Amino acid sequence: MERVPIWALSILIILMIIPRSNAVEDDTKKALIEFMDKLSHGSAERPSGWNMTSDPCRDKWFGVLCDDGQNRVKKIILKDLNLTGAFDAMSFCTVRSISVLSLQYNRIIGQIPDEIENCKSLTHLYLNGNRFNGKLPESLSTLSNLKKLYIGDNNFSGELPNLPRISGLIAFSAENNQLSGLLPPFDFPNFDYFNVSNNNFSGPVPDVQGKFKAESFMGNPYLCGKPLSNACPLITTEPKARKSSAMQILVYSGYVILGLVVLPFVLYIFFFRKKPREEKKEEVKKPTVALDKSSNMPSSITSGESKNGRSEYSLTSIESRRIPSLIVLMSSIASGLTFEELLKAPAELLGRGKHGSLYKVMLDNGVFLAVKRIKDWGISCEDFDKRMRRLDQVKHQNVLPPVAFYCSRQEKLLVYEYQQNGSLFKLLHGVKRELENSLELDFGVKNAYVLG
Repeated sequence: MERVPIWALSILIILMIIPRSNAVEDDTKKALIEFMDKLSHGSAERPSGWNMTSDPCRDKWFGVLCDDGQNRVKKIILKDLNLTGAFDAMSFCTVRSISVLSLQYNRIIGQIPDEIENCKSLTHLYLNGNRFNGKLPESLSTLSNLKKLYIGDNNFSGELPNLPRISGLIAFSAENNQLSGLLPPFDFPNFDYFNVSNNNFSGPVPDVQGKFKAESFMGNPYLCGKPLSNACPLITTEPKARKSSAMQILVYSGYVILGLVVLPFVLYIFFFRKKPREEKKEEVKKPTVALDKSSNMPSSITSGESKNGRSEYSLTSIESRRIPSLIVLMSSIASGLTFEELLKAPAELLGRGKHGSLYKVMLDNGVFLAVKRIKDWGISCEDFDKRMRRLDQVKHQNVLPPVAFYCSRQEKLLVYEYQQNGSLFKLLHGVKRELENSLELDFGVKNAYVLG
């Protein structure tokens, strides 16, 4: 067998390599065809050349421009082709070499997908003159190489993304849309073209430094300030010094309000908490009883007599300021009893504990009642009311229900029918311990009286 010369073998290898080096990779062709399928809405009428059997650069697909010698797709210009599909950024942006995309003056629908952020090489994006809608994706502001962005004559709405983040942007066209919100402060001195007319932008126009005229901002009824003829309200141009003064007024007002809230609490602690401590320091004296000759019942309790003749422990020492009415639970025993009648009735001190006193009271109709006067008990009037009504519902032959009760913030009254035989505690522990503990027990069976 005759040996092939080395030079002939080298030429054969070169001929095999050259076609592949001049061809666009299959992945790129597949991505571009998927992009076109979405744009043409699956129609068979696609621009010439867009198929897997040909090469975009070598066979010159319609609208595709490649850079010389390297066979890389650089630009796609599909202008005014009556395309009615959607923009498939996911497939398009896989072709990393594309820097220019123009889809101007078609009928493309839908939104700009968030996947546009993958088109990092884009420098020019022309989408004006279509039927795009919805909000512009925030991912547009991540295209750091973008220089020109044209999205005018569509149906875009909502606020603009942070486009000033793109430092190299020199042209922005967004006229004839439904965009709204404030205009961000673009780097206007570097711009060659800027137009946001006929939208719904509001607020002051940023300082364009004389670069653009009113025509770039017309048709936004809520925009104000130069270069437009309608001036903004004075509040938008308020000096910093005046703003600082207003802030100081707010701060001082906050301090005043805080003081007004804290001061009543401090006064309450000082005046109302001080009184019980002073009462504990007073020497406890044995009560003496002044008898009423007509009824042979004590008319008042005079232990710890004050200047106004009232006893510390007598029922009549209760202040009547803003007093709620007496709640009568058993109308058959004390029908029509009022708080004032209870205070004026003759009272006899039976015992005293650390929370208050126990009295025997005779009404005008000859009915005897046992009244517990409780001071400084940490329970709200609402809870006290609930306890009394639950106790009134207890039906037992050995449990004496309450007749009436009264509650204020400082003290509470619990009224029973007076029992001549004393309480269950008295029978179990004797008279002395009953007086010591009569006010220390919780309400319930422990306060039961022996009936009969």
